[in-house]
Amino acid sequence: MRSSGYRDTAHALAELIDNAIQAGEETSIRTEVEVICIEEASTKGRRQISRIAVYDNACGMSGSSLRKALQFGNGSRLDKANQKGIGKFGMGLPNSSISQCKRVDVWTWQGGEVHHAYLDVEKIQAGALVDVPEPQLSEIPKEWLTLIAGDVQEHGTLVVWSELDRISWKQSTTLLRHTEFISGRVYRHFLNDESVRIRLAAYESKTNSTIYQSYVRQNDPLYLMSGTNAPEPFNQNPAFVPFGQPIVLNVAYGGAEHPVTIVASICKPETRREGGSKAIGQHAHRNQGVSVVRARRELELNLSFTNSYDTRERWWGVEVQFEPGLDDVFGVTNNKQTATGFTRLSLEDDAFEEGLSVKEYQERLEQDRDPRLAMYRITLEIDKILKSMRTLVATMREGERLHTKAERPENRAEKAATDSLARRRERVGDTGRSDREEHAPPSDRASALTAGIVQDGVDEAKAQAIAVDYVSKNIKFRFRHADLPGSLIFDVSTVGGVILITLNTRHPVHARLFEALRAEEDGPEGKYAREVLSLLAAWARMEDEAGSDKQLRVLEDSRNQWGRMAMDFFDVET
Repeated sequence: MRSSGYRDTAHALAELIDNAIQAGEETSIRTEVEVICIEEASTKGRRQISRIAVYDNACGMSGSSLRKALQFGNGSRLDKANQKGIGKFGMGLPNSSISQCKRVDVWTWQGGEVHHAYLDVEKIQAGALVDVPEPQLSEIPKEWLTLIAGDVQEHGTLVVWSELDRISWKQSTTLLRHTEFISGRVYRHFLNDESVRIRLAAYESKTNSTIYQSYVRQNDPLYLMSGTNAPEPFNQNPAFVPFGQPIVLNVAYGGAEHPVTIVASICKPETRREGGSKAIGQHAHRNQGVSVVRARRELELNLSFTNSYDTRERWWGVEVQFEPGLDDVFGVTNNKQTATGFTRLSLEDDAFEEGLSVKEYQERLEQDRDPRLAMYRITLEIDKILKSMRTLVATMREGERLHTKAERPENRAEKAATDSLARRRERVGDTGRSDREEHAPPSDRASALTAGIVQDGVDEAKAQAIAVDYVSKNIKFRFRHADLPGSLIFDVSTVGGVILITLNTRHPVHARLFEALRAEEDGPEGKYAREVLSLLAAWARMEDEAGSDKQLRVLEDSRNQWGRMAMDFFDVET
């Protein structure tokens, strides 16, 4: 039971905060939660955490309720009629506590009457403790009363962990900063509507001097809230905007219909201009994924929908909201850290694996009342949203680069490839299909190029000026970045006598090689990326010079196969 799978101490503390928020819904005041660490000097002279307390001003518990709360799989939320909020499993308090410490003491009070009970791992192991002790009338320890910042009400609970042997961080500042980031995201909806406030504090044991203190601000992975812990100015001015309207799916399960709501957001252009290396980019990277939210509390950031190799995945947000009635569909674990049933699924791929048609496979799922049916629907909607948002994010960045830079990094590679091709044409002649298009009127060639540049997010006047520049300077190659279907590393086409090479931003090769063009134009990585572009230009010209349509199809098929092969070599972070 001690190895119950909590990611770290911050996530174990979240269980106690869950209990406080759930109990606070039974009062008429704002729920105040305080996480307090005590540091003492160790035998080696370094200070480290010796005890952790979690206090709340919620409704408190009676003696009998306290005893149930310390039992595994017991509590007040086991009845389905009571499973309308965060709680459900009756595992949170004992499970999270013994995952971090050998002893947990609980004081809880109602109407001024205080009860105390405890669990002690060593006594349990020795056989000296076989039942949860009967709660005893007690008093709130004065030591903790002096450290609690809020007004102690006639109702509330104090949980104290001691004999800490499994905590993730030894110093209180490190622990509380991690707790602030995680709890700010997990409880963002409660913090945002101000129904909950969470204080974090640490004190030195002998003097009670303050080591650390802060109030948790909401951490919104959709970046739509104000007053968050995002870096300035995005803490007050949201970095993203809503993408479309929320989508509500009604999922039938257990004899009833349950709503699943999908909310999406996309970065503002000014946020995208900041770039991934700036503070907002780093913050968004830590919040990357699909946020799975149960009863307004986040369970996890799910990564099954993200492309791990694409750094631009941080520039969108998706939140999936559901209620406890769908816990079995989503596969909610008893520590409320994961929704094991929530993952990206493909109806077509799974039907193929079963040797069935899509219709046959779906009929089987319906006959079996398989909970995955809901996940296929959810996956379909999320995939549609992400397809649109990824295209916009790519277009936003590419258009911005063309708007603001007179000289793109790719321009140098385009000019070098043009010079190389000119030398080749002196030897072999104008053997490319694109060469014939050079005889068209310059205005027609520029017009054809303009249409493609507009698709990159550039306004028409600017796009036309760029196109005229290509034609007048006889630039033979143009590199662009865009999302492409399938596994292509790049695609080749001709427009107005120019060989257009589209680098697939969805392929992992792009993040490994071509992002260097943007990050380090004049450094060794940027130079290396431009040399790789020269290789692609050589391939593109080979296709351009194909002697027949059949030969061209062979080259295109080879390029496609190469892209699939490269997936296996690049789609792993090293």
